Amino acid sequence: MKNFRILSIDGGGLRGVVPLTILKKLEELSGKRIYEMFDFIAGTSTGGLIASAISIKNPGNPGLPLYSLDDVINVYIKRGREIFPPKHNFLESAIGIWKHRFEPTGIEKVLNDITGEYTMNDCLNNLMICTYDLENNMPLFLKSRNAHLNPQRNIRLYHACRATSAGPTYLPSYKFEYPDKEMVSRNCIDGGVFVNNPSFAAITEFAKHFDYYLPGSKSFDLQKTFLLSLGTGSYTGKISDLESMESGLVFWAQHITEVMMHGVNTATDYGMKELMPDGNYLRMTINIDSAEHADMANCSEETFNYLIEATNEMLGEKESMLKDFIDKIT
Repeated sequence: MKNFRILSIDGGGLRGVVPLTILKKLEELSGKRIYEMFDFIAGTSTGGLIASAISIKNPGNPGLPLYSLDDVINVYIKRGREIFPPKHNFLESAIGIWKHRFEPTGIEKVLNDITGEYTMNDCLNNLMICTYDLENNMPLFLKSRNAHLNPQRNIRLYHACRATSAGPTYLPSYKFEYPDKEMVSRNCIDGGVFVNNPSFAAITEFAKHFDYYLPGSKSFDLQKTFLLSLGTGSYTGKISDLESMESGLVFWAQHITEVMMHGVNTATDYGMKELMPDGNYLRMTINIDSAEHADMANCSEETFNYLIEATNEMLGEKESMLKDFIDKIT
């Protein structure tokens, strides 16, 4: 089996600028584009949006991607407020107690502009986009492999992106059709509810179907499998004893998403470190020390600058680790 290279990108709303900044450094250090460096990209929520956007083939030159990393970063910075419009008064904020915080019109416009009519098969990389299907009460992994094998599963990237980004309390669920035996109708929410860090899901997909991804291979070889896992940052603030013991629905509705994401992400990271051979796995993310900047819907220039600066500082400290990983996968 020849080397197989996987890129995994976490969910995290507008904090997607963190993995995008890391990917820019990866291209700078390697002199290669992301599509050249990885064979398979898995993404949840904002990670699914990034995976899709950076993989779309350029219709004028199908051997190259349609968008650069800077193009995608600019979508976050310049159009983030279309997706998550700032709330200007208490009444606007209070509405979120009874229904989702944001209308879907903003994200639907942005996703349509970016993904157009492109489908899963219009991508340079093999993709896996993670979402959760409420209609059938099951995880749903939208994969290029399935799209290649079954034309009915070659759905528009728009559907995959809208489904994986439907974060509970942030945006409404999303209905679309995706066939699987007798199940067709889907009503999906953000895959972050169960697999915000899709690293394990990605390695499992490859381990089971290695002969599809590497035709002619006789067996799966973990020694020749490499995975780069990118986070969107973790809030370092703590919930006090009093808050955890005495608080009710309103408090936990505001905090449970961050707790859940952090728990899933760190548990997955632990498992990947135990599973993968030394040097074959690298996890990169940042710590966020401000609740304001940790808000996944915060579209302020100050927050974007904070996240990008914190990421570049982390990259400065870990550049040698990243260089070593690049040497192994290229």
